[in-house]
Amino acid sequence: MPVVTGIKGIEIADGRLTARREAGGGWEVFEVPLPAVVSVKEGINLPRYPSLPGQIRAKKAELERHEPARREAALEKVRLLVPQEERATVQVLGEGADAAPRVVEVLRELGVA
Repeated sequence: MPVVTGIKGIEIADGRLTARREAGGGWEVFEVPLPAVVSVKEGINLPRYPSLPGQIRAKKAELERHEPARREAALEKVRLLVPQEERATVQVLGEGADAAPRVVEVLRELGVA
């Protein structure tokens, strides 16, 4: 998906997104196909506050209340698969500097050295 970050303006038309962002004293404009991923800088979506008459009308309006309907079917566990435990083996190769030749031998067996 196309990605545009830090945008300050956005327009969507005909399945394309036009995004603007500030850059070095000017604007960068990107046109990308949808779907796209965008990150927005602050200021692109300023809140709109209702006017006083709008607030009064909103207080008088009736609210519709809906009760959610319960579903008859519930979640059902079909099966549970527990992965087999893998056991690791540990070898003590020696102590201190005496273990160095054995360490080199094990690394050669593994194809590392």
